[in-house]
Amino acid sequence: MGNILAILDKKKSKENINDVYETVYVATHPTRLNILIRLESGKVYASKLEEMINVDRKIISFHLSKLEKAGLVASEYGLMTSKTRPMAVRYYSLTTEGEKMVKKLKSILSD
Repeated sequence: MGNILAILDKKKSKENINDVYETVYVATHPTRLNILIRLESGKVYASKLEEMINVDRKIISFHLSKLEKAGLVASEYGLMTSKTRPMAVRYYSLTTEGEKMVKKLKSILSD
């Protein structure tokens, strides 16, 4: 959010305001906001998010893609050890911008 606010301070062009609007719009969708808040505790894979928020994994993947395109979430592949064998999974975590956005939105929503 800091970078977003810095952009607005430097240039108040319509294009920059639209970029900020799009980022805030993406972050404030109820499912995406729920995902962002869950990612505050650290990196999580999509199936775990499905369990945490009780939403179908296809829907979670759709929203994670939107959050990633907005620069609020990053993903990386890693290994998860299961009972039978290690599995490759895609972990999601908040970017620095995502952390700032969650902090700001929680502050606004708690008032």
